[in-house]
Amino acid sequence: MSISQGRASAARRVVRVAGPVGLGAICLLLLREQLAGLEAIAVLDGLRAVRPVQWIAALAATCVSFWAIGRYDEVIHRSLRTGVDRGDATRAGAAAIALSQVLGLGVLTGALARWRMLPGLSPLDAARVSGAVAVSFLAGWAVVTAAAALLLPQDLLPDWTAIVVLAAASGLALAAVVAGDIRLAGRRLPLPSLPAIGTILALSALDTAAAALALQALMPAATAPGLEVLLPAYLLALGAALLSGTPGGVGPFELALLALLPGVPEADLIAGIVAFRLVYYALPACLALIALARPAPRRAAASSRHLGPLPPAGIAEAARAELGVTRQNGAMTLSAPGAEAAVIETRQSLTLLFAPVRGPLAPLLPALAGAARDRTRLACAYKLSARDACAARAAGWHVVRIADEMVIDPQRFSLDRPVLRQVRRKLRKSAKAGLVIRRAEPLPNPALADLDRRWRAAHGRARGVTMGVYCPGYLRGQRLYTAETGDRIIAFVTFHEGPQEWTLDLIRHAEDPPEGTVAALIAAAIEDARAAGLSRLSLAALPAAPDREGRLTARLRRAVAARHGAAGLARFKTAFAPRRAPLYAAAPSRAALVIALADLALAVHKPPPPGIAFAPAT
Repeated sequence: MSISQGRASAARRVVRVAGPVGLGAICLLLLREQLAGLEAIAVLDGLRAVRPVQWIAALAATCVSFWAIGRYDEVIHRSLRTGVDRGDATRAGAAAIALSQVLGLGVLTGALARWRMLPGLSPLDAARVSGAVAVSFLAGWAVVTAAAALLLPQDLLPDWTAIVVLAAASGLALAAVVAGDIRLAGRRLPLPSLPAIGTILALSALDTAAAALALQALMPAATAPGLEVLLPAYLLALGAALLSGTPGGVGPFELALLALLPGVPEADLIAGIVAFRLVYYALPACLALIALARPAPRRAAASSRHLGPLPPAGIAEAARAELGVTRQNGAMTLSAPGAEAAVIETRQSLTLLFAPVRGPLAPLLPALAGAARDRTRLACAYKLSARDACAARAAGWHVVRIADEMVIDPQRFSLDRPVLRQVRRKLRKSAKAGLVIRRAEPLPNPALADLDRRWRAAHGRARGVTMGVYCPGYLRGQRLYTAETGDRIIAFVTFHEGPQEWTLDLIRHAEDPPEGTVAALIAAAIEDARAAGLSRLSLAALPAAPDREGRLTARLRRAVAARHGAAGLARFKTAFAPRRAPLYAAAPSRAALVIALADLALAVHKPPPPGIAFAPAT
């Protein structure tokens, strides 16, 4: 770095530190001029007039506000996966805010306080948490202020400004669902999940409303404005204090309240502000200094007690063969007394897949809900059997039928049945075309990779997460069948293998293969399953076809199926006359169920690369 660059950098640091102090000094001078005619004795009389019950009410409101403030940290720690215990995060957050709002330089002083109080937190993580808390609170404050300006009768903020703020917030929430991040200055910034956003907004509303109540409680009852008048004024004054960066917002906060509450006598308002600063600023800061002297012991976050790595052996022995897809989607193990299941984490949800790996579903549901809450996600269970769906409903979860699994019993399967005449015709045509069906070893094969590439070029991006995506390493754990003409592979299918069933996964074929090619591959697998003594072979699932469905819903379902090529796949699977086994999704609430299923659908249609999860499995 050159001397001139060093001087410029030093000058910026001086401006960054001295700027807020200078702004505070200017505001104090303006405040002094505005209060030039105000006698100090009048303010002291106002302070003496505050009754004990008012102090108690203000203290109670302050406790509520700082409880909400501490919860900001809890949400941020869970979102950033710091591994800090929820209670420790809440206490450290409340103490850090109590100090930083008095000392100023909120991100820096807050980071130092958090680092001191949480020994397991690195300086970098402490700075990340402090920055995220500051940004999230500013965003929450903006939304709460805009909502208050529209809903409350005070005309302190133009309606168009509030509408723009709320529209921007809605856009960010939509981006969190669809993209998960935003691009800013050439960098991708991750966005919090919808549960985290909703919690931050609720905490912002609770925090600021409780703080306004504390201020109102300390003002003379005869002149104190109603909360519908005080709250929007307090929110705007708080914004002026935050954006100024002065220690405690001294100066801008008082000037803003004096301007926004002209109907309150200046002596009463200043007396209330002084009392408010004692209760809401000085007292919490003193308590925070005591807390700094006793850092929290290192404790693991609650979510780590339920989640862990997924053992391959457990998946291989699972009753649901389809769980083999977890070798590719970054799944984790969810544990509860006497039970285990595979779960995947997407942008908005933590989803239990298919069925427990071991034990019953019932004890896993509270563990799933707790782990999802600890990771700021929505809990969901996906593709449950009818029996497990009953267990979820008995636990109070909302359940909906989402798909039908196409199941064949190889021991009873017979091509002689009249209903299978279409399959017989396809098999005759494939034999006439000279197709050779082989059970192949799933070794790296350029021909298979080329087929997959050509298939994607014709059909679009492969779906993933709950469905397999072609990968040589992934195929090594599957049963592979190829269709060949001469020495050229023109199609292949793969099956997940389990001790009780096989489940169809990948279907890839060249452009315009001979008629009956894929049917011949499936028929070969059915014959092998019969020889292996299996009584269950699954052709995977199709969207549920309700017995009774409205005309509009049916038309919409058919349009979606036609767009994604599902209609042809459905005809192909149903040609084998499989038994329909209904599959269900479940979540603790209807809203959670809708959001989680939409989130999972987005993840399936836009999956990350094979083996890469949406979030690190910590």
